[in-house]
Amino acid sequence: MKKSLIIFLSLAIVITTLWAAPTQVSALTVDFSADMTLTDVKGKISSGKVFVKSGVKIRQEILVDNVSAITILRVDKMLSWTLMPEQKQYMEIKLSAIPNAPVDTSYAQVALGTQTINGYVCDGIQYTYNDKKLGVAIIWTSARLGYAVKTETKDSKGKTTATYEIKNIKEAPQADSLFEVPAGYTKFSMQFSFPGT
Repeated sequence: MKKSLIIFLSLAIVITTLWAAPTQVSALTVDFSADMTLTDVKGKISSGKVFVKSGVKIRQEILVDNVSAITILRVDKMLSWTLMPEQKQYMEIKLSAIPNAPVDTSYAQVALGTQTINGYVCDGIQYTYNDKKLGVAIIWTSARLGYAVKTETKDSKGKTTATYEIKNIKEAPQADSLFEVPAGYTKFSMQFSFPGT
């Protein structure tokens, strides 16, 4: 149980940090599902699926050390739910800011232009934090999807610390039930908060 909890907490932190939603949802934003990969600083790759509805409801399913982890982000409610299927439990975390915003507001922002990534035209932005410990975040966002197709974080020395990417993107309506806590799950209480929330 302890190992599973650590995995779920780690995943929740990484996904909330890497996820990049637009500060304004375009009327042209489409619903979609896609395959996702998350590569950590050691080069370990975790794979899974992501489902997005209306640009403000996001479900990410990923396999970490043979444990299935599910995170649901509800920007419309400013909430994050991390599901623990084996225990039929979930953790709820209130978000005080849209996860797209950098953790620290002290940063330099540079537009990187456009680039086509996995079939979608994306606008790139590089955030370089004044606090060197936070390093750099490079986010490539598709205006059509209202979602980051690729995100990369680097430390102050330029070493990549994490990469998040979606591929095999399929535009289609997504069921509302994907973005709700399943019936029969109980709330797991723990004193925990994300940086910047």
